[in-house]
This record gives sequence, structure tokens and C-alpha cells, in this order.
Amino acid sequence: MNSLTPPHPADEKSVQETLFARARNAFWLAPMAGITDVCFRQLMDEMNAGVLISELVSAKGLFYNSEKTKNMMRVHPDSKSITGIQLFGESAEDIIRASELVESTGAHFVDINLGCPVKKVVKKGCGAALLRDPVYLENFLSTIKKGIRLPLTVKMRTGWSEEELTIHECVKAAYNSGCEWVAIHGRTRVQGYEGKADWKLIAEVKEKAKLPIIGNGDIRSADQARKRLEESKVDAVMIGRGALRNPGIFNECIGLNNDSSCLKIIRRYQKSLQEYYDTRFSLILLRKFSAWLAFGNPGAAKFRKNMFECITTAEVMEKVEAFFQNENPLPFDDNEEFMMSGHG
Repeated sequence: MNSLTPPHPADEKSVQETLFARARNAFWLAPMAGITDVCFRQLMDEMNAGVLISELVSAKGLFYNSEKTKNMMRVHPDSKSITGIQLFGESAEDIIRASELVESTGAHFVDINLGCPVKKVVKKGCGAALLRDPVYLENFLSTIKKGIRLPLTVKMRTGWSEEELTIHECVKAAYNSGCEWVAIHGRTRVQGYEGKADWKLIAEVKEKAKLPIIGNGDIRSADQARKRLEESKVDAVMIGRGALRNPGIFNECIGLNNDSSCLKIIRRYQKSLQEYYDTRFSLILLRKFSAWLAFGNPGAAKFRKNMFECITTAEVMEKVEAFFQNENPLPFDDNEEFMMSGHG
């Protein structure tokens, strides 16, 4: 590190005082758009997820007094896992302003999205677009770090494309700007959610990095999560879609019995929805959640169709009770296409 580079937070305090040291365990919930809201995070907290991160929140959207955007940042009380709010924005100033609202929610850190591949995000220079210029990225993150009180983390992809694998430079930029850790989804922006996550590259980044590296991509079972953690030597792993198929995956990762049936989990989720949302939105989320959990069970396709024909919560729960009485889900196969539109 040259003399002009400001000292990294980890250089100024003991390891025990870092944000990373506050993680409950090494198996974390990945942020997923439209999924990791307050209710899903509360459920994953009860399932022993090591760290919780919100769905993607637009910093600029918060300035228009959008209740929908503000609701995305709600944090459930008495959480045993630390919680971060993931932001994206066109300017460092927007994110600094938004971070004041993040702080008021009781969240423990701000996470910057450097991985979203969606066109409407990248065309504004946000998400994965920031990976194309590591020098600018370091300035962007450094400005944010100086302007906020909460710890700062980032989640990024390996680069824009195979021809632009900037991950090493971008991780260095994150370190130099004072980020607490870097989470890496092992795909490029061009890949989107196709192909396989490049865990070999994630391991190479970890070997050279000076701050904690969190690996993410294609983890579908507890055995796979533990294997990735051990083989890549990353500091923690993030699980996205695997937690939709099996919400008890975090318990399994840390060696606890997963004694919660899908039926029990859906009942718990419904109770949480009633605490945070009106009847209409609760119905929408309950139908989606129940359909995810049905995936892999015999008759799941018909059940999912029935779900979206239900017009009341009571009707949903009646069909849920009948369907999950004799649940016997198939294993989550590596080649199975599940939620391939960009979640996790």
C-alpha cells in the first residue's frame, strides 16, 4: 500500500472489532431482488443465516418519498444476525444521502451493489457498469466511505465480460477505499445468470486479497456450501436460490437438524407478512413463497397454477395445508433451472 492510500479500517482496530467478526457464522443470505424483504430476512434470521442483506434499493428512489422503496429497507427487531441494506445509485452523493435513512432503520452496514446486470441499472452507470473502471470505482467508494457513519461493504461480479475480468483491480479498489469485505458473484455481467459461477477465479481472488472475501454462486445444498467454503478458502459463502428451495439450509450448514417442514415455515412466514403488509400484498408474497417451496415436489406445477388462482390468504393456506401434508421434495439438482431470471 502506498503512503497516499488512507489506512484501512482493519489496520486501525483489532480483528475482533471488525464488522466481519460480528457475522453469526460463515453461511450468509445473498441479497435477491424482490425476495429478501423484511419478512424473508426475519425468517432466515430464525434459520440461523450468518448475515442478512436486503433486496436492491435505489438511493434516488428514497428521495421521492416512495413508501415502497422505504419499506424495502425495514429491519425486523431483535435480529440475531447483522443486517445490511444494499443500495445502488448514480452518484456517491446520492448514496451518502440515502445512508442516513439506512442508519435510521437500525441496519448495521451499507452494501453497494456492483453486480446488477439489468439494463436499466447499468445504463445509468450503476451496478455492474462500475466494474469497467476500477480507478473511478475506488474514488466512488472512497467518497461514500468518507461521507457515511455505517460500515461499508460491496457485492460485485467478476467483471463486465471474459475480456474485461477486472475483479482483482476492483477488489483492490474496495480495500483501498476502506470497505469491510467484498462479496463476489462468480459470473460476469455478460453472462447474466447463465453458465456456471467461476469458483476457481473466486479462490484466486481470495488468495491475493487483503480483506475478507465472500463467495457466491450456484450453492444449492449445505454440503455444497461447506465444500465451497473449504476448497476456495473464502471467508464466508452467500446462498441465494438454495434458500428459496430449502429455507432450512442455514441450519444444515452449521450442523443443526432441519426439523422445520415446509408447512411450518409457510405458517411462520404468513404470520410475519401479517405484521408488515396489507392484505393484498401479503397475498401476493404468500403465493410466491408457497410456489417456491413446492418446487421439486410431485405435483408442484399444478400446485403453482392453483396458487395464483387463489384470491384470499385463507384459500392459499387451505391448498398449502393439503399439498404439504405429505411433502417429499426431490434434491436440488445442479442442472435444474430454478429462479434463473436473476435472483441470487
